[in-house]
Amino acid sequence: MKVSFYATLRPIVGERTVELPLPEGATVGALVVELARRWPALCEHLFDDEGRLSRRVNLFVDGRNVRWLQGMETPLSPDRTVDVFPPVAGG
Repeated sequence: MKVSFYATLRPIVGERTVELPLPEGATVGALVVELARRWPALCEHLFDDEGRLSRRVNLFVDGRNVRWLQGMETPLSPDRTVDVFPPVAGG
């Protein structure tokens, strides 16, 4: 699965896009846990104090925000693309 990182998250990972093998039946939740395992510095961006997906990050699966899909239970397959953005503000 291809996962792309943007803005302030890219330097943490060190690359724009990475390939991650995920098991069959994986979800966004499993992906987020794997991202945190590989790059611990992402934890503060990925999780809130209660271990939920933080408002400090936006995850898009095939261009759709996971918050409008099934959240952390959104199913993933190897052909899907995931984009990880920090929050965007400004005018």
